Amino acid sequence: MARDPLLRDAVRAIKTKIGVAAETATPEELAYLGTAIDRIGGRATVLEVEEMGDIKIAEITEHAASVESQTIASITATKEAAEASVTATKEAAEGYIVATRNAAQAEIDATKVSAVNTVNAARDAAVSTANTNRDAVIAEVNAFKEAALADVAAAAGSVTQQLVFGARAFFYAQM
Repeated sequence: MARDPLLRDAVRAIKTKIGVAAETATPEELAYLGTAIDRIGGRATVLEVEEMGDIKIAEITEHAASVESQTIASITATKEAAEASVTATKEAAEGYIVATRNAAQAEIDATKVSAVNTVNAARDAAVSTANTNRDAVIAEVNAFKEAALADVAAAAGSVTQQLVFGARAFFYAQM
């Protein structure tokens, strides 16, 4: 490596100039660069110029590795943030689904209980009405039975009277 800092700076400047102007340089600019290289040539060997290029390559490689490491870290952080966001969204959606399902089940259960209560109330009302109608029919039948028994008793008495007093006496008794 060149030991003279001025020499090193001169080599760097020429190298930069060559890199920038090589494609678009005019013949005068190329002659200027050639002259500059010749002047340095007396003070620096080709090996020193080449070593300086190797140093720059190492610096560039190190910088590229640093940029690559930072880029990978950035991509990893972005990926992890995206995964966390997806997980949070998934968990929120699952929570919403569970809450909706629970609310629907509660509504179904309430509707079922209401329907059972309505059916039971209708059954109880029907049984009560049937019992009331049955009791009324029994009372009516008992009244009819009592009336029929009274008629039978009266008829039995009249037959007995006819037998005992004769048909004419019965006829007069009826008047």
